[in-house]
Amino acid sequence: MTTDKTERSPPNVTWKHSWPLDEIQNALVESDFKAVPTEVILHIFKFLPVPDLCNVSWVCRSFKMVADLDDIWKLKCKSSAKLHSKSFKQIYMDWMYEKYLRNIELEAVEALYRERSSHYACGLRCGPPQYPTRPAGKHHFVPIGDFKQHPNESETMSIELSVDVEKTARELISLLKKASPFQTEWRQSSIIKQMITRYYRFMQLKASCPNNILLIPTLDIEIIWQTHLLRPEMYREDCMRLFHRVIDHSLLATEIEQFLKEQAFIDTCKLYEERFGEQYCPLPKIEDNMKTVPKYVHPIFGKLKCVIPIYSYWDETHYTFSSESSTKFGENPFSFTEADIILDGNWLDLCKKFMKSMLSNVPISSYYRESDEIDIGVSAIKRLKKSYERFLYMATKYPPSNGYTFIHPTYAIDIIWHSHMQEPLKYASDCIRLVGYVIDHSPWPSVDENKMKSSCNDTINAWKKEFESDMSTDHLYNTIQDTFDYWND
Repeated sequence: MTTDKTERSPPNVTWKHSWPLDEIQNALVESDFKAVPTEVILHIFKFLPVPDLCNVSWVCRSFKMVADLDDIWKLKCKSSAKLHSKSFKQIYMDWMYEKYLRNIELEAVEALYRERSSHYACGLRCGPPQYPTRPAGKHHFVPIGDFKQHPNESETMSIELSVDVEKTARELISLLKKASPFQTEWRQSSIIKQMITRYYRFMQLKASCPNNILLIPTLDIEIIWQTHLLRPEMYREDCMRLFHRVIDHSLLATEIEQFLKEQAFIDTCKLYEERFGEQYCPLPKIEDNMKTVPKYVHPIFGKLKCVIPIYSYWDETHYTFSSESSTKFGENPFSFTEADIILDGNWLDLCKKFMKSMLSNVPISSYYRESDEIDIGVSAIKRLKKSYERFLYMATKYPPSNGYTFIHPTYAIDIIWHSHMQEPLKYASDCIRLVGYVIDHSPWPSVDENKMKSSCNDTINAWKKEFESDMSTDHLYNTIQDTFDYWND
């Protein structure tokens, strides 16, 4: 097999200027631009494409100084994320070269796929599973909140969320899986105290830096952050009390943020160690013979996939905790407790058990692969999002009264709810727009067992009356359309 390959040269991503040190002649001396204020020139330069910026920067030092300003290159990066150690112009140049390298790899992967696929014929496989469809029925709908139709009237989620809960749900489950091997160690009181201290210090760094400076939490800090985020009212009050603003969070990193993550992690280590005099986390080892991690894969039977990680925390190296008690770790400044952290560590296993046990309660047609893992494929996420939409609808219809919360979620609903809470500012905004108030979350409420059972029964009965389905298995039913799941799930 022969393929025509066009050789491409690396992009010219550096501009080198060499004016004599004794230069005094201003290239603008005879130009009308001499009288134009710098602010106006800056505004004009913002509209120039990169090649033109390159050209005008050669005119004179004055133009070059304006062309190098971060205000221009922040727009070119199309991202507000910034490294502590680099200008936006440096970030843009590095990012352009990275994209050039990615395109080369992508072409190589696609060429290999075409070559390999020419030797294979399509095979037959048994059909994917078919989940049941909830009974069709007429629903008396009165618009409430930002709901324009009854949740049972559409196949997919009919409301808009500011958070990409689909991607976030997958990253959240992945995060909790990564933390599982450390749970035994992280349940020790002396270790938890160190984790809380490290989280507090990290949040102090976040609060002291501009919002757009990219700081990277370690896995242990991210886990404590999770406990805090899943208590929205507490999180907001603690942030305002301790940092005078709500520190935002996202589990997802944009393409450029993921590209910058390693350098941002190194910057975070330096800032942390300079301020607190202690190691933040070991830096990654750089070895000459390290293999390059692939960024794209294209299986013979399947679509091209980008396998670049999109999560925002650091998990390539881990901090080593001291097993000895120490008085240098101060009191917990936050409103959550050590017990909250330990209990939150049980959520993934409890969720897995619930999801698996519910499968036996619904008729699933065709082939189904039983697994202990949570199904977060495309079709499963669509059903989970639909259940969460119903949960929000019920929360709008039955708001809390006198501190009493009527609607209690299942573990399936929790998956999307927890994902929504990963971005606290967007979560609060969505709740106000959709529901009319910020829905608080208490993962392990201290309520009398009989009262809790009675309250849950009320929720179950109201749910069944409203949606004609059992709340516990709601996430396993398609809405309206009777379809098979996809094999690429």
